[in-house]
Amino acid sequence: MSTTNYDPSKLASIKTYMLIAFIFNIIILVVWALEGIWQIVVYATFAPYYNIYGAYYGAASAALLIEGIVFLVFLVFAVIVFMRVRRMYNAVNSGDINTLKQLNNMMWAILALIFAGVIPGIMLLISFGPINELGQAPTRAAYPPPPPS
Repeated sequence: MSTTNYDPSKLASIKTYMLIAFIFNIIILVVWALEGIWQIVVYATFAPYYNIYGAYYGAASAALLIEGIVFLVFLVFAVIVFMRVRRMYNAVNSGDINTLKQLNNMMWAILALIFAGVIPGIMLLISFGPINELGQAPTRAAYPPPPPS
C-alpha cells in the first residue's frame, strides 16, 4: 500500500470511473461471447441449405461464420483488456496508488475503446489524468496563506 499523500475526493472519483469501466467491460464480454456463438450457430443452421437453394445461402453462411470468428477474436482481446481493468479496479479499491499508476496507460484506454466498448474506454481516458496526479505534491494555491507572524 502506498503511503504517499493523495486527495481522497480524487481517489473516490477514480474508484467510480474504474467501477463503471469494470461493470461495462463485463457486459461487453457477455455480448461478444453470445454474439460470436450465435453467429456460429446460425452458420451451422444455414450451411446445409447450400445444396438445396444454391450459392446464395452458401455465401451467406460463410459470411456468418467469418463474422462469428471475428466476434470471438474481439472476445479474446476484450478479456485481455478486462484483466487489465480488473487489476486497476483492485488496486484503486485497496488504495495501492503505486500499482495503479504503473497500470495506467493511454494505450490500454484506446484498446478498451476498440475492443471493450465506448464506455469502458472513455472511463479509462477520463481517469488517466487524475491517476497520474495522485501522490504529487499539491500546488501552493491549494493551501491558504500562512498567518502573519
